[in-house]
Amino acid sequence: MTVQSMLAGSEPIWVLGSVILLLALLATGRFQPFKLFGGLVFIYYLSGLISLGDMLANFVNPALVTLVSLLLVSLVFEKTNWVSSLSKKLFAKNLTLSYLRMGLFIGSSSAFLNNTAVVATMLSAVRKNGFHLPSKLLIPLSYFAILGGTLTLIGTSTNLIVNGFVVQAGLPGLGLFDFLYVGLPLLLVGILGVVFISSRMLPSNKDDDENTTDYLIETKIRPSSPVIGKTVQEAGLRQLEGLFLVQIYRKDRLISPVSPYEVIQKNDHLLFSGDVQQAKKLSTIAGIEIAGHKGSFKQSFVEVVLAHTSSLIGQTIKEAGFRNKFDAAVVAIHRGEHVLQTRLAETELQAGDSLVLAAGPDFDKRENLKQNFYFYTPVNEVNFLSPLQNYLVAGSFVTVLAGAALEFFPLVKGLLVMLAGLLAFKLLTFGEIKRRFPYELVIIIGSALGIASVLMASGTAQMIAHFVMGIFSIWGVWGSLVGVFLFTLLLTELITNNAAAAIAFPVALATSEIMGASPWPFIMVVAYGASASFLTPYGYQTNLMIYAPGNYRFVDFIRAGLPITVLYSMVVLLMVPLVFPFQVS
Repeated sequence: MTVQSMLAGSEPIWVLGSVILLLALLATGRFQPFKLFGGLVFIYYLSGLISLGDMLANFVNPALVTLVSLLLVSLVFEKTNWVSSLSKKLFAKNLTLSYLRMGLFIGSSSAFLNNTAVVATMLSAVRKNGFHLPSKLLIPLSYFAILGGTLTLIGTSTNLIVNGFVVQAGLPGLGLFDFLYVGLPLLLVGILGVVFISSRMLPSNKDDDENTTDYLIETKIRPSSPVIGKTVQEAGLRQLEGLFLVQIYRKDRLISPVSPYEVIQKNDHLLFSGDVQQAKKLSTIAGIEIAGHKGSFKQSFVEVVLAHTSSLIGQTIKEAGFRNKFDAAVVAIHRGEHVLQTRLAETELQAGDSLVLAAGPDFDKRENLKQNFYFYTPVNEVNFLSPLQNYLVAGSFVTVLAGAALEFFPLVKGLLVMLAGLLAFKLLTFGEIKRRFPYELVIIIGSALGIASVLMASGTAQMIAHFVMGIFSIWGVWGSLVGVFLFTLLLTELITNNAAAAIAFPVALATSEIMGASPWPFIMVVAYGASASFLTPYGYQTNLMIYAPGNYRFVDFIRAGLPITVLYSMVVLLMVPLVFPFQVS
């Protein structure tokens, strides 16, 4: 008896159970999404629910190839200085004017560039704007990037993933600007929502330059240190500019708060909080060394944010073998509003942790950086393109977009030709592509396409659709549309935007078939719903990137994001049926 025959008749229940388990594991944040998606589609293959040919074909889906090509082409824009140069002109003494400028600039940039790269480029300018506290600007920065991504097909990977499902379902692919008719009202309403509502909910947190409790920096007393036997005050450790001694670890004992009359002993570990830029001063004190750091401090610190896809999550710095993996030592850590109560080596890492690393010469050559970190301080000095090269890159990209919009050639063909040109003229190198190739994203999306096909073929999507309709169909086809949108919205806050689209799309398609309506309004609310991650720092990577730098608390996202979520939902549910009618043409 084969596995498939054993599952006969119970396929929808079995597949539903596997999807629920997938969602639960994704929500814990303890497992890398690509392993979960890849593992599940492989189990489906072993169970006979998907053939080998169909499973592998999903990894060369045209939409997936388009997304990968776009991400690789976008690497060259990191070598241009347009975004960073223009960002300096966004801020004014008037906070409202700053929001308006930011919204329009970031929204339009994120419509065509990777919104993660836009946020990473803008972070430094926002934190050093000179007019307003960064905590008043960083959440809006992320929100504007999310909203800008809804403007075009290439604005966010979510839209391209949904287009992959569309093509897989045998429907005509979405055009470059098909999202604009709803996306533009979303951006404008979102900007106004930030100006008049969410801005009032944002905290007034001091920036790192003013706040001496942000980073936790650990030092170790050498056995021969001259400060041994002296009090903290006598050793001059109470008067350090920008740093404050908060804890001493002595064997298995924690001393906190630290009295100025506490006597320093051999092998003590001293933990300071404050400005990480002052950390180098600690290494100049005789007999004190930065814990985990060996050698001089001639190199610059590298500041990174731990990605939600990182294999380091749930491990301590010591367990992770940090130095061997990255040729870097963790010298400081910051976790939002949380005060850490452990030594650095024993700190269990979480998504969104802000780490300061003392990087070795091979750090930027490691191929596992992109999978583990979001960078908001460059790893090394970027060699910017010349003015002529800037114009050639911009002209090529605009030509590709215009040609695709006018249907002279497919978008993927234009992107592949541009990528070949960048390599031929050495504006990108094969080494850069190898290091930054989005392997994990390819596995997630290719596997998600396979999972979606199993959901449809097994009848599981129809089962979920009937459940959703049982609650919302009392209000007719529009009520079912609301149900699909809220289902997607809930998923994107619980897991991630791309995973939410993968699970919700087959449900949307099944709902439209049951209702006898056009699939397009249901497809589009999945795309918009999967991008509507405003309530938590974990649902969307740009939220996670600004979490620690803004010194935010989890509740700050709820307060600022709830009104934006409500306004966003109203615009989607009103505009989508107008732009994409329910009637089958």
